[in-house]
Amino acid sequence: MRFLILSVLIASSLPVCCSQEDKPDASTKELTDAHARFEDLATRYKTQQEQFYAHDPKEGENNLRRFLENHPMNTMVGDFLTLEQQSRGTDVGFSCLYHLVLVAASVGDPDYPVTTGKVTALKILGEHYHDYPDVDTALRYLFSGARVPESKMFLRKLIASSRFGYVRANAMYELANYLALEANLPGMCESQLAVMDRTAPENEARIKSLESFSAGLKDVAIDQNRSEAISLVDQLKNDYAGELVPPRADVRSPVIIEVERTEYDEILKTNRGRIVDRLPAVHFELHHSIGQLAPAIDGDDATGMPMNLADFHGKVVVVMFSFKGCGPCEAMYPDNRRLIEELSGEQFAFVGVQGDETLDTVRESLESKTITWRMWWDGKDKRISTQWNIRGWPSTFVLDQRGVIRFRDLRGQELANAIHTLLRKDTE
Repeated sequence: MRFLILSVLIASSLPVCCSQEDKPDASTKELTDAHARFEDLATRYKTQQEQFYAHDPKEGENNLRRFLENHPMNTMVGDFLTLEQQSRGTDVGFSCLYHLVLVAASVGDPDYPVTTGKVTALKILGEHYHDYPDVDTALRYLFSGARVPESKMFLRKLIASSRFGYVRANAMYELANYLALEANLPGMCESQLAVMDRTAPENEARIKSLESFSAGLKDVAIDQNRSEAISLVDQLKNDYAGELVPPRADVRSPVIIEVERTEYDEILKTNRGRIVDRLPAVHFELHHSIGQLAPAIDGDDATGMPMNLADFHGKVVVVMFSFKGCGPCEAMYPDNRRLIEELSGEQFAFVGVQGDETLDTVRESLESKTITWRMWWDGKDKRISTQWNIRGWPSTFVLDQRGVIRFRDLRGQELANAIHTLLRKDTE
């Protein structure tokens, strides 16, 4: 479980840098030198990263210590911050900060250097880049990795200060989505702890982590979060209905971030949608949290047969979101198959929502028996995963016999424990 720090930090007031369009004149030589230094950093980063993963660990080696002392996402934070300061307000400066935010998205500890680098980057972005035209490309990574208060502070700065309507709108969406999700985290933690085997030694560290995370959520103002999220949603609908989601930037970090603000997204190979079309994700967190009815899913399954989620009322149901090529998703499949076989005589159903790019790969998984459960294909528009606010893959939901969400994001033995718990309640 990723950590969430809810203490409020007061950032020092710093001069506001001008936007990319109004930045001070810089000589061609200065810009060329900055790009050359960035390319040198990027090359060094990639070389050290390759060396890190090529290392053959020795028996008894401390892998965490090696990660902290040798992976460039931890060791090169200062290099990128130095180059940003030397190139502030330019595409090089922004790309340094974008890199620090992006790489921290995969790390859940708030005390690692990579996360403290993200925190520093967010403070600089808020003070010096709130009028940078492409700052919205970094917003999708803010709430991945360790939860830090600077993420919300940065979004509020953009909403209050950016002169670009599309930046303000995207900041409103990300903040509304997270506030609504954060309001549900205490219930999610409580339900996960309820199905963990406290007698198993292998669970000790995870239980301690979850309990620590849960303790940090006691200051979450659930009603206030939801009220602010609803207000932001209303503002988006009323004032920003035509604004588009950010164009996707290159994730092969570190690279110079360059995007085209055309309607067609060159990386995703599809038209950019409107921000308001993503609001069902916020609606999910506001109205379909643990203890509330799951939203409907209807249509045809991957074989063309009609299938509605409501068809399974009266059964305990697992809904799993996954896609072909997702390693953690596919690692769950053997346990899923065993679980389905074990509970074949029970009032139980396992269904999936596949996010594959094509229906062909979904059918291949069915034909090979890699997947033995019925599923919907989410198509290219990802309508279902948007409606259910899927922010990471795999995602699982366990529904009781009335279609109420009781558990979320469980795997392995905890998922099996949750199912058996609900099946027992049905017989009591």
